[in-house]
Amino acid sequence: MKMLCNKSVLIVDDDARMLRALNKVLTGEGASVNQALWAGDALDYLNSRRTPVDLVITDLRLPFVSGLTAVYAIHNIFPELPIIVLTAFGSPDVKDECLRLGAATVMEKPLNTAELLEVIERVFAANQTSLAPAN
Repeated sequence: MKMLCNKSVLIVDDDARMLRALNKVLTGEGASVNQALWAGDALDYLNSRRTPVDLVITDLRLPFVSGLTAVYAIHNIFPELPIIVLTAFGSPDVKDECLRLGAATVMEKPLNTAELLEVIERVFAANQTSLAPAN
């Protein structure tokens, strides 16, 4: 069984090659993938709730509105929605800021497919644990 069957992922990135690569990997694992080129499109999509979204993967460098602002806005509107931030320009300070604003994790580009899938699996497992009822 594919790891991402019945999962919906929204990818936010203005790089067409990265969108294609992520789309190929995620759909290959059974995910339903939607794409946004910038944070405004992502927020419009999430607010319209055409379909439920299980995960957002966003680049940190986006046109018009930064990835940090996107993480902050998405997390404030949808606090249970996990967000993975991708960046080629990471530093410990940037990573800390992303996590503080609500990202589940930050990954450095270039991405390793196996590592990405492992991180996604961990994010979903952590999200399920945090949503489980307390005993």
